[in-house]
Amino acid sequence: VGEDLYEVVLKIEISAKAEQGTAFQLELLYAGLFALQGVPEEQLQPFLLAEAPRLLFPFARKLIADATVEGGFPPLRLDPIDFGGLYMQGAAQRQAELTGGQAGDVTGQA
Repeated sequence: VGEDLYEVVLKIEISAKAEQGTAFQLELLYAGLFALQGVPEEQLQPFLLAEAPRLLFPFARKLIADATVEGGFPPLRLDPIDFGGLYMQGAAQRQAELTGGQAGDVTGQA
């Protein structure tokens, strides 16, 4: 049985400003390689855009906190991200664009 390999990359850019100028800038590219087997085509995109980033994010978040501490700053702890919710919001927006309606019309929100 064959496996398909997919690379998912989180790109996080952070810039901290102070009155004197930029305190620090941080850019993190954090990737995961996912071997998927038997995933139906209609579930592939939701996995790659919602579930895979959800699995990677805690590790990227830890790296960012550690990097800021090692740079002499308090740990920067990013808030959790609802990747599933973001995916659903994007899907609703794409559907609205296809049908010519508003994203709120598709999701039931005003």
